[in-house]
Amino acid sequence: MTIKFLTPVQLWQDYDPVSAPLDISIEYNKEVGDLSVKGAYFTAYAEDGESVRAFAEIKTATPSPKKAILCVMNNADQAAMAEGFDELIKRGFAVMTLDVSGVPGEEGRCARYSEGLSYASFAAGTPDRFLASPSAKNSPVFLWTKMARRAITLLEYFYPKARTAVMGAETAADIAWQVAATDNRVAALVALLGDYSDPPTTEEDTSNADSYTMALSAKSAARQLKCPCLIATAANAHGGDVGKINEVACQLREGLNYTLVVTPRTGTQINASDLLLTYKWLDRTLKGEATPELHLSSELVGDELTFALACESAKIQSASLFYSYNDAEPGCRHWHEALMRRREDGAFTVEVPVWMGDHEVYAYAVATISGGLSYASKGFGTLVTSDTPYMTSHFLLDTESDHGFYSDNSEKTFLAFKDDFMIKDAPDGVPGFCGKGKLRTNILSEQGRYEPATALHLSAYSGTDGEIRVILLKAEEEGIVEYVATCPLEAGEWTRLSLEVDDFKTEDLIPMKDWDGLCSIILPDTDDKYYNNFLWM
Repeated sequence: MTIKFLTPVQLWQDYDPVSAPLDISIEYNKEVGDLSVKGAYFTAYAEDGESVRAFAEIKTATPSPKKAILCVMNNADQAAMAEGFDELIKRGFAVMTLDVSGVPGEEGRCARYSEGLSYASFAAGTPDRFLASPSAKNSPVFLWTKMARRAITLLEYFYPKARTAVMGAETAADIAWQVAATDNRVAALVALLGDYSDPPTTEEDTSNADSYTMALSAKSAARQLKCPCLIATAANAHGGDVGKINEVACQLREGLNYTLVVTPRTGTQINASDLLLTYKWLDRTLKGEATPELHLSSELVGDELTFALACESAKIQSASLFYSYNDAEPGCRHWHEALMRRREDGAFTVEVPVWMGDHEVYAYAVATISGGLSYASKGFGTLVTSDTPYMTSHFLLDTESDHGFYSDNSEKTFLAFKDDFMIKDAPDGVPGFCGKGKLRTNILSEQGRYEPATALHLSAYSGTDGEIRVILLKAEEEGIVEYVATCPLEAGEWTRLSLEVDDFKTEDLIPMKDWDGLCSIILPDTDDKYYNNFLWM
């Protein structure tokens, strides 16, 4: 079966969540103590003879709330996440819970799927959310996102002056990411314990997983996000999936207000105190208040790697560094915890021992600021080699190819500074990464997807007519050999490039024979250029 690859923009460009009638059916409208409680069915989807009648409940203690939150429930068990919403209601929110499960609750109410859409109903079995064949429009996540966007229309019908945030936990975080990225009405995103699992693949065919990753994954949504977001997860010194969460966080465009919260525990539970932190963040964010931004940096001197943590907008009371060695999968990393100590200038530092040779140290810091709230820094990797140490301050993983692009413009590239490497919108509004001078990615693991590939695909944008070069460094018997492909670009538009093996040639015009032994990709042309969507196929 042929897979149709769609970008997020293509996936949603024809969808209007407000045009079709809602056909609202009020099931109940009652007063419970000081709360107003509404329950309603509405038409969340109606196309090609198929339909979904979704059920939503709205609670508020304010006649005309100025703040609202949509909480998406991906199955009946997640109703526990709604416990404690009273705190939000006390803060003047209207709280809507949306069922997309199709599993009847105590009163028998739930989303009602027509037969042709039963693939998205939990009542018919656990849906295959990674389904993206023959296109991403066949995934349950796509349908659930449509339903949630229609729920925002319902929320606006009841409370047209409220600013709306969206929240999802575990698998429902996928839905929340997509809603926030595709709907300009969303003012804030909360992703709790997101399930950032990799789509399953087979050696024979990876196209379904590629389609999901490109169009519906949290990584793809993060690049489109324009509203503030809170990403909350759970980890401790001996486990956690923080690496994958960082891959998502690093897709966010430059300057976007986001907060990463790491709860140091072994389980994936979230308790009342964690939810309270979430509610405080939502309250401040929808009021337009900024959250503190933590800056983690490092410097290698001899065999000591010193990490420093600083915060300009708030006073740090205490901080810990969590770090791990080698290139193990994020879920398998052995995490170490080190208490950071305050310097006279107010920054917190700690030293981590490293050894020369191919060795990676991955780290993030958790800080408690004034007021008792805890936040985590954006994590990053430091690869220490026998030649030059470098640090990736941003990752841009458009696929599962283990690419972390970084600035390579100084003698010792510890950090990619904002002027050297950034993620921002091209003039046509599509985000890409760009910089000054040379950008580089080292292929760090044997899990890169280039081995069975027939071509390297990428998109490039130029403000002027010209060309770009893509350089591959390849390990061969005589040593590291440089192969170059030169590609023309037209001004003012994105060009999708498909580079096959023999498009890459040495300076003597000898074509490359295969993909084996690739060490690095280098993009030497970055002035007035933007890049995105790297994909080995």
